[in-house]
Amino acid sequence: MTNNRTHQKSIHPLFKPLVYAYMITYLFIKYTTDLATFKMGPIHYIIFLKRLLIALRGFYSNKVIKVNGGYRFQLYLPTFPSPSFFHALKKFDPANKDPGPITVVFSMTKACSYKCPHCYQRNDKGPDLEINLLKKVASQMQDLGVAMFDIEGGEPLLRFDRLLDLLRSFDERAELWVNTTGEGLTVERAKELKAAGLYGVMISLHTPDAQSYDQFTGVPGSFETAQKAFEIFYQEGIVTAINCCPNAEMIRTGSLEKIFELAKEWNVALVQVIHAKPSGAWLYEKDEIFESEELMQKLYEYHHSYNNGHRATKYPSILFQVMEEDRNHFGCTAGGIDRFYFNHEGEVQPCEFVNVSFGNVKEEDFLTIFKRMRANFPTPGTNWLCCTEAYSIGKCMKENEVPKTPLPRCYTEELVKSWNKGEETKLYKDMGVYKK
Repeated sequence: MTNNRTHQKSIHPLFKPLVYAYMITYLFIKYTTDLATFKMGPIHYIIFLKRLLIALRGFYSNKVIKVNGGYRFQLYLPTFPSPSFFHALKKFDPANKDPGPITVVFSMTKACSYKCPHCYQRNDKGPDLEINLLKKVASQMQDLGVAMFDIEGGEPLLRFDRLLDLLRSFDERAELWVNTTGEGLTVERAKELKAAGLYGVMISLHTPDAQSYDQFTGVPGSFETAQKAFEIFYQEGIVTAINCCPNAEMIRTGSLEKIFELAKEWNVALVQVIHAKPSGAWLYEKDEIFESEELMQKLYEYHHSYNNGHRATKYPSILFQVMEEDRNHFGCTAGGIDRFYFNHEGEVQPCEFVNVSFGNVKEEDFLTIFKRMRANFPTPGTNWLCCTEAYSIGKCMKENEVPKTPLPRCYTEELVKSWNKGEETKLYKDMGVYKK
């Protein structure tokens, strides 16, 4: 083990209030200084702090981990305190009349040798975007308010020089993550990635058994590849997270818990559990988990048990999308509210799991397309569109004989008008961020 290794520690639930008190005090001092130096007025100051307190309430059910000297409250909120963390908070500043997203899932290549059956971009086609245009769009996203970039493929490591070039184009406002299988990783490459500004990696692991995982990916040795990647990144001081998409059987049989055991064994800092969605290669599949009250309840129970219950101190931070997108938390924030998706060919989509596009940056400026998308997603809603509207997307694709995903803009705009996004989530309504 080297001195570069990732330093991480789970905060005991009993001490979580102290961490929040420290953060709130830090924010109070920082913004009171701005008030005292006339950088903001008193009404501005009061509204801003009120919004921040309400927003932080949405993270409180999560575990807090201390990692590499900072505190992490959620996967897609940058580490506190950091320049990217404070860039993210600008979303809640009342001076920001058009609050943008905090995070983007940013695909830089379609290249991938894995054949995962649930891949949400399996039916995406076309060449990778030209690198200079890719970097230009990334810069525009930073200016828009994006503070956390989840850079993915395909497999980014298969186009390593392109990945390094992209990473080096960001400034300190961005916290940079790479979504990878680990294929093609070496110690030397990990060092280069860190030097280029990489903060963390999300490594796919969708089953806990080596043989079944190799069968799932269609690539022999893929489980061992993932395990080795976790070790290398950990030793080089790059924060690691597991991306897991369990199916209904994994939840029923308790196999999902074996993923959590591996995370503890492999020194993983965070685990993200996103139930398998009907999108991409699974666009026409039944969403068994979403339709089962029993399975959804089990995921809620896991969240409480592993983050606030008796297991909390023994495991990494385990984050469940069903909790994050719950109607009592942030809800569905797709469409550029908190998050959106940018595919390898330049298509701007509401979410990686929602296979529709509002335009391509090869044909129009990104900001023009983004504004169009946001007009169709004015507020966060309580309905999970990736689950409720998969059928309408698939139906439209079949009726119009669309050969690839995402659904083109010419069909998207009319289709989205018919969607029921649900009522605005209470958390955001209380903040008043989207009041006109």
